[in-house]
Amino acid sequence: MTARVSFFGGLGEIGANMASVEVDGRLAILDVGLTFPDAEHYGIDLILPDWAPLRDRADDVDCVVITHGHEDHMGALPFFLRDFNNITVYASRLTCGLLEAKLTEHPDTSADLRVVEAGDRITTGPFDIEFVGVTHSIPDGFGVAFHTPDGTILHSGDFKLDQTPIDGKPTDLPHLAELGDVGVALLLADSTNADTSGHTKTERSVGKTLRDTFAEADGRIVVTTFASHVHRVQQIIDAAIQTSRQICFVGRSMVRNMPIARDLGYLTYDPAAIVEIHEVDNLARDGVVIICTGSQGEPYAALSLMAAGQHRQVQLQSGDTVVMASSVIPGNEAAIFKSINGLSRQGARVVHKGIADVHVSGHAAADELRYYHNIVRPKAFVPVHGEYRHMVAHAEIARSTGLAADRVFVCEDGDTVELTDGVVGRGPSFTAGRVFVDGLGVGDVGSAVLRDRGKLSSEGVCVAVIVIDGHARLVSEPQIVQQGVIYEPEQAQLLDLAAKVLSEELRAGRDSDGAVIRRTTAQTLARFWREQTGRRPVILPLLVEL
Repeated sequence: MTARVSFFGGLGEIGANMASVEVDGRLAILDVGLTFPDAEHYGIDLILPDWAPLRDRADDVDCVVITHGHEDHMGALPFFLRDFNNITVYASRLTCGLLEAKLTEHPDTSADLRVVEAGDRITTGPFDIEFVGVTHSIPDGFGVAFHTPDGTILHSGDFKLDQTPIDGKPTDLPHLAELGDVGVALLLADSTNADTSGHTKTERSVGKTLRDTFAEADGRIVVTTFASHVHRVQQIIDAAIQTSRQICFVGRSMVRNMPIARDLGYLTYDPAAIVEIHEVDNLARDGVVIICTGSQGEPYAALSLMAAGQHRQVQLQSGDTVVMASSVIPGNEAAIFKSINGLSRQGARVVHKGIADVHVSGHAAADELRYYHNIVRPKAFVPVHGEYRHMVAHAEIARSTGLAADRVFVCEDGDTVELTDGVVGRGPSFTAGRVFVDGLGVGDVGSAVLRDRGKLSSEGVCVAVIVIDGHARLVSEPQIVQQGVIYEPEQAQLLDLAAKVLSEELRAGRDSDGAVIRRTTAQTLARFWREQTGRRPVILPLLVEL
């Protein structure tokens, strides 16, 4: 008998976290997260793990377990449900609340959402699953233990060892110690801050900085953070109330998530203290705090529009204060600095992590991870949730606690590990790809399309309109148009020359057909642009037959 863990995403990267646990031929899916595109993903909206290997085993999928309500752990679930509709999903109350709101935007999907609490232990199919409360940058996070006939597999979830969390619920170390005493055959643990020494600061440290910043501010205050960071938003609200300011939520996810968190008891505020965006201009500039989205410089998010001076309802001016109370996700640096520059150009004072304690991580640093390993005492370990450098650093932490080097497995997406009679070893690998969401299309954009988009963005496009008769002979001179190859005032003479060169090449041909004309056109114009400009635009021959 063997239990197998397969990794679909989240190893060697930040985001798209997804794994499966297989017992007796049945599958439990652990997280179904997404990640966001970077500069090389032209036009892509979202990136999902590729769960194609599971489609042929749809009847074997027993349930989905979500560790917490961040997009990189649950954001891909609506797309997953298109292939595995109405499957049972186990998650915390807050996570289920966020999922319910998300699924209303995908009316063609549904799920059997079942709320579980920290400390619960459930049985479904062959799975015996236990939930351990952890502290993270969103309430109601879990570590998850799968008790299998071959031994216990423990996933840490995203966590930190904050001893004074905002909700008074620290990571449940006694529960983890009990699991360690019984025996953990395999540990999968968060590696995000494994290369950061020491301990991660408590979330409460941000509250003091916010209060001090608000007390010093004379004008309007804008604070941006993640819409899922309920504890951070609570501290922003508390600081606003203490400085006699009203609160305005701006941005789609912020407006959607905060009432959900309040209704479920995770966020406390008086509705009378909340104002709508259209009311802000009627208030004194020192009488409001705007809590908005856009902490990562997303192009159309609220803060990005404010930074560009394009927000329809919020205009900043000298004397206003903007607090960027969030981390910098790798790859977003340029967009974030662009926002900071735009805000500064409008005269706003910008307070960010680089100059003040307005953000602390939700992930455990090296000394916390070492402590965690010493409590759990796993017999084998796989670092997860992190770039490759993070996982290598976490592997070294595990070895420093006494775990044998051959019991530490640094894996990547597409790898599997197997647990047989308490002993862990590597299993067979599989192809773990990525699926791109572009508008309404899911999976219809691949690497070839992205290469074309990259070339279009860097080299431009040239279209040749060629009119031929029934014998494939030119009826008139080719018409050449371009976009993104040369500057508009300079193009007329060069395009005339391109048309002349192409016409001579086509008229020199004999017994041509449409395919030959297209190929000749592409080769001739590619050569022409390379010789004339050194550029390699995309060539699109367009044949019109009379």
